Formats: sequence, C-alpha cells, structure tokens
Amino acid sequence: MSRSTWNSPCHLFVEAPDLIFTPVFDYELVLMVHESHPLASRASVQPQDLIDEELITVPVTLERLDIYTQFLVPAHCRPRQHRTAETIDLMLQLVCAGRGVTVLPDWLLNEDAAGLPIRALRLGEAGIEKSINLGIRRGEETTSYIDGFLKLASEMGPSPAP
Repeated sequence: MSRSTWNSPCHLFVEAPDLIFTPVFDYELVLMVHESHPLASRASVQPQDLIDEELITVPVTLERLDIYTQFLVPAHCRPRQHRTAETIDLMLQLVCAGRGVTVLPDWLLNEDAAGLPIRALRLGEAGIEKSINLGIRRGEETTSYIDGFLKLASEMGPSPAP
C-alpha cells in the first residue's frame, strides 16, 4: 500500500477501506479429467463423485481452495488423495497421464489445454462462478493510465470458447 500506484489481480477480496476491487472478467471453475476417465461422459459431477479420486491443486492451504470450501466440505466429502503441483502445465500433464483430476478456470481448457485429451465438467448443477478482479487504491481509479488498464483488462479477458 505504500507505493504510489497499486493494482493486483485476485479472486479474493480483502476488506480495506482504501481499496476498490473492479471485476474484469468472469469464469467458471470446472473439474478437468482425462477424456477416458469414467466421469468424462458426464456434464457435471457431485462432491461424492470425487471421493475415489486423486485431486491435484496448486500448493495453497485447503481453506483457500474453492473446490474444498464451496464444493467438498459443505457435502462432507474429501478426495481419496490430494496432491499439489507447482504449475498449471504440470497439473494438466498429470491429468493427461491419468494420474488425477484437477479444478481450474474453464477458460484454461481453451487456452492452455487446447488439443489435450481433457474434458471439463461442471461442479454441481449450478457450477462455481468466479470473477477476476483488480484491486486499486481508492482515488486512483480515474487516473488515465489506470482507467485505460482496467478497460484493456476487461476487453482482453479469456478467449471465448470455440
């Protein structure tokens, strides 16, 4: 907060009176499975469907993972095993090798996973909708280059599905 200009992409909001969070694009979290996975023929999954799975996530605490806080824990479910991977590329390669399933934003299927043998499944009937937001100091949102950056970020969101 001590710098003259600050913006940060995030999906979590921090309560701070000096910050304004501006949404720049929406997305849906989806379960990504290998195309030959037993769940691959389904449009959506329920928490119980993940009990026998190895779930691959980014290396953060479970309290910060929406798959746990918004999907598994409320249903009193846990995957058989949980492992972490440092990069999205590694997560996708593990899914391609049949070594587990992962939860990522839907737009990654169109960008990073294009051409890979991966299927995306909705988490529950309604899915888990999220938004990428930029955090900006209050009062700086009308600064011309910040305003321009916000507009550009909104226009440049993820590639639309083919």
